[in-house]
Amino acid sequence: MKLLVGGLAAAAAAVAVWAMAQPGLDSHRLPNIVESVLPPHHRSTSTWWHGRFDNPWPTWEERSFSDVLRWNRERRKAGVPTDGYLEGNMAPSPADFAAAFPTHPVDWAALNNPPANSVQVTWVGHSTFLLQLEGLTLLTDPVFSQRCSPVQWMGPKRVVPPALDISHPDLPKVDAVLLSHNHYDHLDKGSVLQLNARFGERLRWYVPLGMQGWFANRGVSNVVELDWWQQVAHPGSSVQVALTPAQHWSMRSPLSRKASLWGGYAVLGANTRAWFAGDSGYAPCFQEIGERLGPFDLSIIPTGAYEPRWFMKPQHINVEEAVQVHRDVRSMRSVACHHATFSLTDEAMDEPAKLLPGEVAKAKLPPDAFVSLRHGATLVTAGGATLNQPPLLPVSLPVQP
Repeated sequence: MKLLVGGLAAAAAAVAVWAMAQPGLDSHRLPNIVESVLPPHHRSTSTWWHGRFDNPWPTWEERSFSDVLRWNRERRKAGVPTDGYLEGNMAPSPADFAAAFPTHPVDWAALNNPPANSVQVTWVGHSTFLLQLEGLTLLTDPVFSQRCSPVQWMGPKRVVPPALDISHPDLPKVDAVLLSHNHYDHLDKGSVLQLNARFGERLRWYVPLGMQGWFANRGVSNVVELDWWQQVAHPGSSVQVALTPAQHWSMRSPLSRKASLWGGYAVLGANTRAWFAGDSGYAPCFQEIGERLGPFDLSIIPTGAYEPRWFMKPQHINVEEAVQVHRDVRSMRSVACHHATFSLTDEAMDEPAKLLPGEVAKAKLPPDAFVSLRHGATLVTAGGATLNQPPLLPVSLPVQP
């Protein structure tokens, strides 16, 4: 009997692996025996509202369309500006945003000569960073367009321009892109086409399961799909890239909710390690990431887009939770992302950067353990030490009358 059960399980696992490798087969609708051996974040069936992936932790809560309507009613009643505001200034001008988030000139010499045996990171804006370690230059969630939206004539608009441009002649060769998920503030078609036009097949795209087809339809073929915990070697380097779990979701259109996976990335070199969280609510996965893949010399962790908590908590960590994530994954140094660029939720746009130093102090961490860079600034770290003095947010502003 044990041999029979074992044989069935092995056969089901083989069918699952084979089926997911077949481009023409709908693996969303596999037999229940296959579902029993799928990872807990996979589903064997899908509907228009709930695709082939899920969050397997009790910390996840679904949000309905009626919840979205409630949020919009509440923010209108409270007078929350949809195009962003600052603490003490509910109607900031472009000059006010520029003063609150001053862009630092990019150090092109540093980008083209990253120090050995260290991790170097430069903030472009939102979740877009140039990450450099062990001879590689990687780009996280590249969004260079004015709006994170299906169209460029409406939708959330930047309050700070990208710190650098894809066409800049001094931009070093980008070896790989780490793409966390397909929301419009993380996957931007215009930026993908620009990067593909400049670097072509030399640029490798690491993406979660279910996203390769989107890239193929836009002429991008050097794409590697990964499942959670799947790890691959980056060609010609000492670096391994692993997709790590996150508590979030995906949707590119009303009929594609959770049809593709989401996650973060561990970049594992021979001497240095970095981690990019992607988007996530707080979940048990972070301690597991730290145990299995940490410690990390540097982590990129989101600190913004968290209000109102009743709506955002399952999908976006707040500043306090971000500091806990820093500790969970055993990060020696961290930088903030997903803030001070696009107005997506209800908190003041300068609030995350103002709260972070206090939360770091409450956690009894060194002041430079977790910081908010200015757009364009570069941080260099190795062995738990910050090797330069990058300009940081927040900046002190005069109080508005």
